[in-house]
Amino acid sequence: MSRTCPGFHTLVAAIALPVLASACVSVDATKPLVPSTLDAALNDVAHPALDRASAWFSGAGVVALPIVPTRCPFESASQFFVCSPLSGGGLTLNQRFTLLDASGGKQSAFDEKTTTGLHLENAVAGTSTSGVTVDGQQVLDLTGLGTPRHTLNGTSLTLTSVNNTRTAQPINTELKTTIADLVLPVVAAGAPVAWPLSGTIDARSRSIGAQGDTTVFIATMRFDGSSLVTLTVTIAGGIQTCRVNLVFMPPGIGCAAPGTPPLGADAVPRE
Repeated sequence: MSRTCPGFHTLVAAIALPVLASACVSVDATKPLVPSTLDAALNDVAHPALDRASAWFSGAGVVALPIVPTRCPFESASQFFVCSPLSGGGLTLNQRFTLLDASGGKQSAFDEKTTTGLHLENAVAGTSTSGVTVDGQQVLDLTGLGTPRHTLNGTSLTLTSVNNTRTAQPINTELKTTIADLVLPVVAAGAPVAWPLSGTIDARSRSIGAQGDTTVFIATMRFDGSSLVTLTVTIAGGIQTCRVNLVFMPPGIGCAAPGTPPLGADAVPRE
């Protein structure tokens, strides 16, 4: 996956689940209490499970790195923490977030006892060094702060345009992602990052070539507690379902045969 800012990275993670002492005791009840922090919440919205969704959102392979709070001062007029832009590879990423209490009220500072949610907005725009014009918006909502498990939901919509190498005519693509009920177990600082216990990430693209031909691609990743996910891909030739390990899977999304690059946000149909 290409990267446009220093520090954009993919974390390799493992998950360790607690053992139930009794069928009548919940998993969460057996876990030690981990203090809720802003850094931990911001790391969740840059979780490695989201790398391909982030690249799809960017339209050109950008992976959003964890936000450093010191570059995001609080803006009283909007009640958002507005981050300084990140630029690289011809693209600019703008980010802002707001902290929420249990009633949905916005907060001017993180509070371990009362902050229960984080709302993040990402916007990417520009023309990449590979010649892809990008205009994308992403919204992420993290809830359950202060509890042993956080839940992430989100959507993105990105429009891209690139000239066909043979005809010099534009190919326009609409990229959509949906993150649904991604459950992230809380781990102590310095511990391995835990993979989502459940939830899905859905990525869809629709490209229209210069002659009006349309290419549609749909991929859904279903998580169940490890980096090994169930992937369902829908393309013109039919539907494929496979198990893939996100740690070792090449950039892109697909049940590709060995030696065949998987499809992804940077896959451009040729006429």
